[in-house]
Amino acid sequence: MIESKQNQYVKLVKDLKTKKGRLEHKKLIIEGFKSVNDCLKLGVECDFILTNCDCELTFENIPTFKVANSVFDELTSQVTPQGVLGVFKQPQQVFTKPTTDFIVLDGLQDAGNVGTILRTALATGFKRVILIDCVDAFSQKVVSSSMTAIFNLEIQKSKRDEFVKLSKEWDLPIYVADLDGVNALQFKSKCGIIGIVIGNEGNGVSEELKRIASNIVTLPMDKNIESLNAAVSAGVLMYVLKNNKE
Repeated sequence: MIESKQNQYVKLVKDLKTKKGRLEHKKLIIEGFKSVNDCLKLGVECDFILTNCDCELTFENIPTFKVANSVFDELTSQVTPQGVLGVFKQPQQVFTKPTTDFIVLDGLQDAGNVGTILRTALATGFKRVILIDCVDAFSQKVVSSSMTAIFNLEIQKSKRDEFVKLSKEWDLPIYVADLDGVNALQFKSKCGIIGIVIGNEGNGVSEELKRIASNIVTLPMDKNIESLNAAVSAGVLMYVLKNNKE
């Protein structure tokens, strides 16, 4: 049993809890039996698995180490941990022109929102997700909220000016979500590949991205509500615009 906080595996997991560590090692943490097992079934490369003293699970052909509960509690991000976490290789993507419907997250900082959007994007067939100045998609909270969707999506990071330049070269319709737009429920999107831009939780979509929009769309709301949660807006718009293609 691992009891020391200076153990090499413990130290690596602690390092991966930071953005700097994830960038350096190109690895991430997956927590919970189902999520770990799903990643293994997908064939994602796993370095090792740690379990706490209360966990009796075993994993074939993967180095697995039991860790003292007091040490494990410092590694988990879950309020009620299942007592198992694994270190997996990060998915690596090359930035190319989208070949599927895609969604752009412009400055989102809430890990729960980003994770939920990733999961919904996979469900709706928006298999390319482009992150501009967002919370790290490989953080424990995002990965946990996405339910391992990250391994079935093309997740790419971009600078705002880089995306503006590339989007003009792609010549694909891009629909920006904003309060001052046309009713998305009645809007007919173009056939073929489309992109949707969802903005920061507080400030919305940046002016740079609004300027390249093919159309600006909004979801009608009761006058007593100022705005919808970013993840909710993204989910509704992905379903609506995908199914309203002309």
